[in-house]
Amino acid sequence: MPFDEGAGWRRLNMMEDLVMYRSILISASAIAWMAGTFSAYASCGAPVGGKSDPLSKFPEPRLSRMEVAPQGDASIVGMWKTSLIVGGNVVAHSITTWHSDGTEFDNVDFPPTTGNICQGIWESQGRKVQEHHFGWTFDTNSNPTGYFTLEQSLKLSRDGMSYTGPFDQKFYDVNGNLVTEITGDISAERFTGN
Repeated sequence: MPFDEGAGWRRLNMMEDLVMYRSILISASAIAWMAGTFSAYASCGAPVGGKSDPLSKFPEPRLSRMEVAPQGDASIVGMWKTSLIVGGNVVAHSITTWHSDGTEFDNVDFPPTTGNICQGIWESQGRKVQEHHFGWTFDTNSNPTGYFTLEQSLKLSRDGMSYTGPFDQKFYDVNGNLVTEITGDISAERFTGN
């Protein structure tokens, strides 16, 4: 799926979609999930304004053995234009950077005040990549509501210029209780500098 940088960024009317996406996250409305309008508000920083309670349970990464990642055409290492697809609809774009030390950094196209930065760890076997991703979630007042995990099973194309695969995202409250789960697909194209 080609990535149209201009259309993807303009597609979200930030004020209207921000309210809609936050409502979906907070209420976990089954009707909204079936309509394919989903968004995750993830951040690795502190809330902006307002009081917050610390998380009583912190998630543990599932991947434990990290080695230096392979480099070259068969490697996911580099910067990517990524699309998250739920129910056939693109619900978010991000800039994703995969590092050779087995870490990953993601900058989603949400306003920074909602939390748009996430991190993950990954390992690969050939062109197959398994990743465990983590981020914080917030309410409309920027107070933490919990966290999410995102598991990805990706396959790098033969030419090393794209990848695709399914994801499974689970949202938890501040006590570590599962709130909701969503599945979808990821499609990405490598930044080439052109």
